[in-house]
Amino acid sequence: MSDDSLRNRISLLSQRPFDYAAIVIERSARTVSCHVSAVVSAPAYIKYDPRGISIDWDYCRLLQGNDVDIAWDVVLTQIMGTIPYGPRTVVEHVFRTPAGATVVASQEGMTTNLPLPVRFSAPVDSIDGFDIEQNFIDRIEALFDARPLVNRFTALELSGGMDSALSSMLTSGLLGAGLLSITAQFDGIMGLAQRQRCDALIRAGHLESFSVPAARLAPFGSGSRRRMRYGVMPEDESYPEIFEATLGVAQIAGIDTLVSGLGGDELYVIYEEEEGSDTDVIPLACPFLSKAGSDFVKSAHISYPRGWLSESCWYSSASRSQRLLRHGIWPVYPYHNVKLAQFVSRLPYNCRHDRRLLRKSLSKILGNEMFQAGYVKETFDPVAIRGITENRKYLIELTKRSRVANHEFIDADSIIYNLSQDVSSLDRRVYNCLFQILKVLCFFQ
Repeated sequence: MSDDSLRNRISLLSQRPFDYAAIVIERSARTVSCHVSAVVSAPAYIKYDPRGISIDWDYCRLLQGNDVDIAWDVVLTQIMGTIPYGPRTVVEHVFRTPAGATVVASQEGMTTNLPLPVRFSAPVDSIDGFDIEQNFIDRIEALFDARPLVNRFTALELSGGMDSALSSMLTSGLLGAGLLSITAQFDGIMGLAQRQRCDALIRAGHLESFSVPAARLAPFGSGSRRRMRYGVMPEDESYPEIFEATLGVAQIAGIDTLVSGLGGDELYVIYEEEEGSDTDVIPLACPFLSKAGSDFVKSAHISYPRGWLSESCWYSSASRSQRLLRHGIWPVYPYHNVKLAQFVSRLPYNCRHDRRLLRKSLSKILGNEMFQAGYVKETFDPVAIRGITENRKYLIELTKRSRVANHEFIDADSIIYNLSQDVSSLDRRVYNCLFQILKVLCFFQ
């Protein structure tokens, strides 16, 4: 294939509304280039070595049997909770293919051609005589309809939240009754509210439901992949134990596609001058960094060009792709779409604020307002706290022997001290940093 025809083929790919990835091997130039869409449901991971490169969608397989170097600037910003997105990972010389970019590997090293940042147009002040909710629903339905989805091979990730509620109802409306829904069920008052919402959605969509008790699959347990070296990258999803179980059932049931509400939160951009904008929020200090670590992280600047999708969309889809692909399942994220994001970004503030567009769209579909009043949002915090508490001894021993915890950048004594406390009573910032650093220690054990 000539260079011109190759460029034309990639240009045609870039016009697709969904994911794409192209890997081009140029023997004469001795380069490998990876061209990636602006959506990226499942990135590739590239391990660079002057003697050659390895590419795999499974980072565990890529790193197996190797000693690796730690990318400290990436690790420390993650511990701080800033979650940087880009081609680099927590492992030096291991890269991911990032959104809208081209990654090129040669004998000279790795280079990334980044996309240009997008510029958001000012939103309109008002829309009169326009059924905005129906227009929104129609757009998402069109995104589903453009995919070759089959009822018996498709499952719905039903959390009880608004994002998965809308995606589930629209999918069932297109594919018909009998779709499998999968839920991680919480305990307590939060769990009761979640169950009531899920039950209403299951009835409305005529779904076949399956749920697992989230608390029984808490993180860091003896059967968790986190106990394996390089088993779960710290930038991976926080609760692989739960999703290993649910995806295992889906795989046995013959599912090859999972529809999720991932990215719904990020769809409703709030601009700097609008009420509720958090652009000026400055991350607080992390109690588990030494002075050397705090000084180092202040000098670390990791950023990515702004896109129509939020960085956390790219980050979240990358984090869970491993688990899905290992089970032979492809993810469908209807909210991860450039055209949909452009549409919502221009809407008046009163449509975007508090996700009113989503709430009102659900009321239109369901014929009730259960997502508009008295909504109790679900959170994994009780599950994470249980996991840390039940595996306290293992985590303390891990900290004592960890090459990460005993580095000059980290305060191991502070980690051990806080692990020895009642985790449920820790300050929110301390708890968040503790959970982040435990994920790092597990990966590099």
